[in-house]
Amino acid sequence: MPPVTSISWASRYRRTMMLFRTIVIWAVQVLLFCVGIGVAGLSAHLFGPIIAETFGIHELIPTALIFFSVAATLGWIGNRFWPEEWMCNPLL
Repeated sequence: MPPVTSISWASRYRRTMMLFRTIVIWAVQVLLFCVGIGVAGLSAHLFGPIIAETFGIHELIPTALIFFSVAATLGWIGNRFWPEEWMCNPLL
């Protein structure tokens, strides 16, 4: 008879797969976050100076407004269309 403290193969497999699932979820979220920040930064870099020149103001203000509005829009879209089975993820 095996000792009481031994862990069965199924339990060890289940725990390993849950850890793998958590790591994959985190990796996907980090990737999506980086893509969102990149898109927001690129949008701000491209359109901030154009809007600043149009209104004759310093380019920091429209660049920041564009960055945060694009980031907020991407966040809203991600929250709206995120798959339901991922709602119990480690970052919430």
